[in-house]
Amino acid sequence: MKILFVLALSLLSSLDLFKEPQFVDARNFKLRSLGIKQSTIHTDLYYFNPNNASLNLKEADLNIYIDGRFAGHSLLDTFIQIPARDTFAIPVNVDVEMKNVFPNALAILMNEDVELKIEGKAKIGKAGIYLNIPVRYKERMKLIR
Repeated sequence: MKILFVLALSLLSSLDLFKEPQFVDARNFKLRSLGIKQSTIHTDLYYFNPNNASLNLKEADLNIYIDGRFAGHSLLDTFIQIPARDTFAIPVNVDVEMKNVFPNALAILMNEDVELKIEGKAKIGKAGIYLNIPVRYKERMKLIR
C-alpha cells in the first residue's frame, strides 16, 4: 500500500509539468433533435494539448448558458485519447431544456448574436490517475439567419 502511495505521489509531483489543455474553438453546431420539452444540440469543442505526453479524457460534465441563462447540460462519459502537443476534438451533445430557452426566444431572435458560455469539469489523466480540469468557454456568436 505504501509503495502505491509513493508511486502516486511521485507521479503527481511530476504533474507539476502538466499544463491544462487550451481551448481553441467550438465548431460543427448541429441540431440533433427538436422537441417541445427538450432538444439536443451537437458541437465539437477543440482543444490543444501543450503537454509532451498523450493523455486520456475519461469524462466531462458541462453546463451550457445562453445570454447568461442556463440552457442545458451535457455529460460525456466516453474515453477519448488526447495526442501529445496536438489539437483534439471533444464531441459534445447538449440536452437543452426548452423551458429555459422559450422565455428568452424572442430576445435571442431579435439580437444579431448571443453569448454562449460553457462551464464544467473534465477528468483528464494517464495511467489511472485523473485530475478534474475546469472547462470554461465564453464567446459571442453570430446567429445564422
